[in-house]
Amino acid sequence: MIGLTLYDVLAIPTTASTDDVRRAYKQKALETHPDKLEPTVTEQERRAAEGRFRNVCDAFEVLSDPVKRKAYDNRIQLAQKNKKHWDEQHDRRVKTRDEWSRQVKERSEARMKERADFYESLKRIKEEKQRYIEMVEQFYQELRECHPEWESRRQAALQWKEMADKGQIPRRHTTHI
Repeated sequence: MIGLTLYDVLAIPTTASTDDVRRAYKQKALETHPDKLEPTVTEQERRAAEGRFRNVCDAFEVLSDPVKRKAYDNRIQLAQKNKKHWDEQHDRRVKTRDEWSRQVKERSEARMKERADFYESLKRIKEEKQRYIEMVEQFYQELRECHPEWESRRQAALQWKEMADKGQIPRRHTTHI
C-alpha cells in the first residue's frame, strides 16, 4: 500500500458505492467533528481534530463525485505501479550501497593490515640491527682483549684522521679507516 488513502480515512473499501461513502462520511463526521471536543482540550488537540475533520470532508468531496473519484482511483493505481518500480530502484540502490560499503571496509582493513605488517617488519629490522650492533661490539671487545695493541693503533688512526680533517697534516700522509 502507498500510505493512507481517502478510502482509509472513511474506513471503506475501494469498491464502496456512493451510498456507502455518504454513510461512512456521516459517521466519521460525527466522530471527528471539533465541536464534539471537551472545552478543556488544548489548542494543539483542537487543531489536530480540525485536521482530521478536514480530511474526512476532503475524502467525502472526492469519493462522492464519480468524476473526481475516477481520477483519484487512476492516480492511486499509477502510484501503486510506480511504487513497485520505486521499491525496485530503492532495493537496487541499497544493494549497491551495501556492496560499496563492504568493499570500502575490506580495503580499509587491508590497508590497516599492510600498515601493521610494515610496522612489524620495521620493528624486526630494528631488533636485528640492534642484535648486529651488539654482536659487532662484542666481537671488537673480545678482539681488544686478545690484542690490546689494536685499540692503541685504532686511537692513533683516529687522531691522524682528525688532524687531517682540520688541515694540520697533508692528506696524502693520512690512513683511511
